[in-house]
Amino acid sequence: MKMATTYTQDDQKEALKLAVEIGVTAASQRLGISLKTLYGWRKKATQYKGSASRSGEPMTADEIKAENARLAKENATLKQEVDILQEALGFFVERRKK
Repeated sequence: MKMATTYTQDDQKEALKLAVEIGVTAASQRLGISLKTLYGWRKKATQYKGSASRSGEPMTADEIKAENARLAKENATLKQEVDILQEALGFFVERRKK
């Protein structure tokens, strides 16, 4: 039977940072930590600390507002790009029918 390994808070924090950078599965494989463990740590970190930045650190209210503003701007840009692509697709479909 395999003995349970104990990880420090710093170990967990570093593992979660790596998981953000390269993905949970890759971090799990690289560190030899089970996926279930990493997902549990991630859930625990976000449950008790609120929103987390890319580094895994909790975000301040101002950081959350700034991130929301950035995402709203990005969303608007993406919507415009979709509209342009849909118009172009309609143009080419009409041309093809002729």
